[in-house]
Amino acid sequence: MKIVSADFVVSAHQPADFPRAKLPQIAFVGRSNVGKSSVINCLLQRKGLAKTSSSPGKTRGINFYRINNRYFFVDLPGYGFAKVSQ
Repeated sequence: MKIVSADFVVSAHQPADFPRAKLPQIAFVGRSNVGKSSVINCLLQRKGLAKTSSSPGKTRGINFYRINNRYFFVDLPGYGFAKVSQ
């Protein structure tokens, strides 16, 4: 599928903040600091749409991105904690 439009919608911290649109959702789930947000940027060919960082814990809320006005990419915070070497 060709991606024509990709927009950040909301960073939800509770269910009441979730988008009201009843569109399908594709969730990106994984351990802390493995590149979930980077994969979203790569798939969308948009550097910086999903915020990234070299340190764990950058994604704090559940981030929704509307794709082609047909579905959402959902970027979830990582589980576990990846320690950064000092």
